[in-house]
Amino acid sequence: MRRALVTGGCGFLGSHIVRSLLERGVAVRALALPNERTDNVEGLEVEIVRGDVRSPEDCARAVEGCDTVFHAAAIYQAYAPDPTRMYEVNDRGTFHVLEASRRAGVERVVYTASIVSLGRPEPGTLGDETTRYDAWDLDFPYSRAKYHSREIAECFGAWGLDVRVVCPGMIFGPGDIAPTPSGKLILETMKKGTPPIYVDGGASFVDVRDAAEVHVLAVEKGRAGERYLATAHNLSNHEFLLAACRAVGVERRYYKLPLPAARAVVMAMEAQAKRTGTEPPLARVFFEYSLKPSFFDNAKSVRELGATYRDVETSIRDAVAWFKARGMV
Repeated sequence: MRRALVTGGCGFLGSHIVRSLLERGVAVRALALPNERTDNVEGLEVEIVRGDVRSPEDCARAVEGCDTVFHAAAIYQAYAPDPTRMYEVNDRGTFHVLEASRRAGVERVVYTASIVSLGRPEPGTLGDETTRYDAWDLDFPYSRAKYHSREIAECFGAWGLDVRVVCPGMIFGPGDIAPTPSGKLILETMKKGTPPIYVDGGASFVDVRDAAEVHVLAVEKGRAGERYLATAHNLSNHEFLLAACRAVGVERRYYKLPLPAARAVVMAMEAQAKRTGTEPPLARVFFEYSLKPSFFDNAKSVRELGATYRDVETSIRDAVAWFKARGMV
């Protein structure tokens, strides 16, 4: 690996992939939107190319001269009243980036999928890279877009392009410039006046720095056509809240809210969001999706790639420190 392109290289995950590559002495180019902020890579020796993954011409220009491509650019939103742009970027954009890579003779592509592109395992079990997608009963645009874009990437692999897929859990840590839905969970927890309540359910979490490292390890030690889970901590909703409190040195007691009441609150928040044109604190589809715990086993990334993972409280503490330094808490 000599010269690498990172699409979304100025974003949350992408900027950490950039840093992991620079630490290895790789020349890095980042594809950023025309007006996208570059705060996350400020001061780094990285070439910024402006463009949009929805443009085949921009993708062809971005991959030129690169032997490796990390396709991390995507719209990550839990609330999307009109998901058209999300599907265009996440699905059509993936096709354009991989087709440009194929035509340019790129040696390897690492595609960033997500655990939501896989299925939710049965309660009491752990999912892995082979767990089949199951959320057809929910109109969850981000989940469906990542499922379809992963399928597109893996089709290119079946057609002969060296594609390796990384499926991160819910990412948090420093650099969450948007912030993402994962970061918003932490910000809502820290917000004054947030009610001390929770419902059943849970998710699998990972530090953004560890997820980025798995992407680079997938090139160094991974195999063409393989998927690798980049996740570390399977936490119920209650466990996540308690971990967040411990990370910032706060003691708080939480109370379980009955599901019908919780669902009514979430639906009321979304109705208010539609009236005001704002984003609700918690999107209904995200709430419904997480009611079934999505817990996963990262053994393959540890065994085959040598991946290591930080403890969850360190990740939350570093995320909160980053948010505070920028006046976001």
